[in-house]
Amino acid sequence: MAGRFTYTPNATPYTPFYDPFTAAAVQNSPFIPPAALYPGTPSPYTANIPLPGGSPHLGPVPFPPTPGGGAGVFYDPAAGWVPPRERRPSWNGPENPFFNAPLGVRQRTNSFGGIGGQPDTHQDHFYNTSTYNLYQQNQQLPAQLQINPWLTTYAQAGYLHFDLSMAAFNPIRVDNMGVRTQLGQTEFSGPATHPHVQRMTIVCDAMPYWPIFIGDGSRLLSLGEVLQGIYRSMMWRVGRSEWERFPEGDRTAIAKAFTRRCRALGNSQLENAERQDGVKRVDLLLGKTMFRGLAVEGGVFRLILS
Repeated sequence: MAGRFTYTPNATPYTPFYDPFTAAAVQNSPFIPPAALYPGTPSPYTANIPLPGGSPHLGPVPFPPTPGGGAGVFYDPAAGWVPPRERRPSWNGPENPFFNAPLGVRQRTNSFGGIGGQPDTHQDHFYNTSTYNLYQQNQQLPAQLQINPWLTTYAQAGYLHFDLSMAAFNPIRVDNMGVRTQLGQTEFSGPATHPHVQRMTIVCDAMPYWPIFIGDGSRLLSLGEVLQGIYRSMMWRVGRSEWERFPEGDRTAIAKAFTRRCRALGNSQLENAERQDGVKRVDLLLGKTMFRGLAVEGGVFRLILS
């Protein structure tokens, strides 16, 4: 005789996120901030308010002077045309393991820095230098580590459109003509780094006390696992006990970011469903949710956003 069937619902798995507030690292119940912290829907009659007095015709505004008086900025037919000097290749190391880049993406971009930018870092409630240094000491990376271009140069140059605030995981590839296509299994299955790593600790300046741990050491990390790990971490709910420990000014800013993220869905039903799911860690980014790659600093991976 068969035994009695017992239904056991799927429980949220425990994750080893570090929490300085000594709260349990389990998925929290949805927390919705008070409505008084974020503004309501703007009035449609605001545009009918008359402008203040005064003529808008202020006359032409001159352009600023050209540095040096503009000398040397015009083409001189007598001098002839001098072809530009070809730039020598700057890479003298071994063959790049990520050389098989997809068609439609140029092979070389500008050197690191200045493309995509990074979030402003302030010494406030969201930044803790001692916590950041803790992960630098506990992670050992190969000396000659190369990161997949989809996690560095392509993301910085805009060839990867990956918004961490979207309701669904959807990294998009953008070619030189602006055509957008989803990343395929070929890109997702590629190695995340060379040499390969089995674990990765990623720290975000906006919340260094919640690092992103990817990989359990049983297999080599792929590009898809890294992108999915970052996205899942940002979709983690913020509990009421964690919310109450934020300063009042931070609560207001997070609540406004939460409202903007829900309204960006563009559908009332989706907006209400997302609002009922509560505040998530992506709201702590305060709108800087575009993935711009990873950078290695002191043995730890740092998340770059814009």
